[in-house]
Amino acid sequence: MKKIVILFSLIITLLYPKGNVKSLEIKENGIEIAIVYPKIIYKGETIKIAAFMQNERNYAKMGGLTLSFPQFKYSKLAYVDNTFDNISSYSPPDKIYSSTLKRNIRAKYYMVEGWEYKWYRGDVKSFYIEIKVPKNLDEIVVNVRGVLVFGTKKNRYEVKIPLQSYAKDQQGYPIKRIIIPIENMQTTNKPKKVISESESKQPKTSTGTGFFINSNTLITNNHVIDGCKELKVIRTGFETTATTISVDKNNDLAILKTKKKSNIVLKFQNQQKVRIGESVIAMGYPLGDLLGNNIKLTTGNISALNGLLNDFTKMQFTAPVQPGNSGGPLLNNKGSVIGIIYAKLNNNIAQNVNLAIKYSVAKMFLDANDIEYEINQNSAKQEVVDIAQQVKNGVVQIICTHD
Repeated sequence: MKKIVILFSLIITLLYPKGNVKSLEIKENGIEIAIVYPKIIYKGETIKIAAFMQNERNYAKMGGLTLSFPQFKYSKLAYVDNTFDNISSYSPPDKIYSSTLKRNIRAKYYMVEGWEYKWYRGDVKSFYIEIKVPKNLDEIVVNVRGVLVFGTKKNRYEVKIPLQSYAKDQQGYPIKRIIIPIENMQTTNKPKKVISESESKQPKTSTGTGFFINSNTLITNNHVIDGCKELKVIRTGFETTATTISVDKNNDLAILKTKKKSNIVLKFQNQQKVRIGESVIAMGYPLGDLLGNNIKLTTGNISALNGLLNDFTKMQFTAPVQPGNSGGPLLNNKGSVIGIIYAKLNNNIAQNVNLAIKYSVAKMFLDANDIEYEINQNSAKQEVVDIAQQVKNGVVQIICTHD
């Protein structure tokens, strides 16, 4: 499979002369999947995506490789090359099979699937598609998954890849997710921005919070770093600069790489579910200089397992937060990160409604960018003061200098 990925990476690299190519590779339980796609795409252009799946298990009765596009209801897609027995696309209201309900359901969004009968061990199947980039999106999200089917009737069983995930597609299958950023078409001879003398003397700054998930990588909110010309990362006894590696505008997340390393990193919750009512700790740098530049801590509880308008990628909590807390960690009583703080509700109707992005969404974003992070294996509850002492040096203030 590695040789095939390299070969087709070279083919697509010829189509993208600047080497604008990436690949997602999944190898689990005797099945291998590789997706080759461009690193960056431009609004309105046509892109190429190559998809491969190899069976290294025994003979399978059938199997398939599926790419789905949760942002698309329908798409005009061309199959440039295909070695599967069948390749099909589905759009609402087409019928598709739900693995969780064990029956057909209506499709919610666009998907394309290559399907093979009599899949022998060692066989590689592929399809190669072209799709036009919509002009109203800032990124394209692609869900990837495969399945092999063995046996018949009562002895029938499926082997899925990935084996487990923090997200599922519309059919209930675990997925890996690719996020491809979309940029405006590059133009030349842009008029230069005229900056007044007063603006040039007083650069504008804003602040937020982030935390280390490995020695020189931070996660924070996209809105904390959006439009920043320079990024400075500080805490007591520590100061460095940072650059943006990747952003997920839909989920308001960003990954930063720092020049200087941290000895302390924060660890994510394991697969145990977050429960309503459980105790939480919010840490960060609210209100910048007004409250002082030292880290601040508040406590509360999970008040709801969804965000506004039933957004199940978010959750609500009661630990008080302020502007500047954005991007900071929300921790449980074991010291695990269960969320990334991103907003509070300011109105005259609801009180103490604070919002965090679920840790599972953050981990998917990190997985999509091949970023290493740690899982907290500690199962014992700890005192708040002990958790604060352990993690405080991994939580930093982010200072953004705007143009």
